[in-house]
Amino acid sequence: MDWNSLTLTVLAVFGLLSLVVTLLIQLIKQLPELIRAVREMLAALKPDDEGDESNTGAGESERSARQEVGGEPGHEREQDEAA
Repeated sequence: MDWNSLTLTVLAVFGLLSLVVTLLIQLIKQLPELIRAVREMLAALKPDDEGDESNTGAGESERSARQEVGGEPGHEREQDEAA
C-alpha cells in the first residue's frame, strides 16, 4: 500500500464519519418536533368517548394538513364519493 492510497483511505473514512455525525446532530435537533407530530397523530386516531372538545386544535391542524396533501378542499369529497 503506497502513501496515495493510504491518504485517500484516511480522507474517505473521515469524510464518512463527518457525514454520519452531521446527520445524527440533525436528527437529534428534529426529535422534539417528530415526537410532537406522533403524539398529535395518536391523539387524532384515538376515539373521543368523553365528548369533550379539548382536541379542537388537533382537528384544525388535521384539516389544514389534509388540504395541503389534497391540494384543494373538494378533494376529500371526491374521495368519499368514490368510496
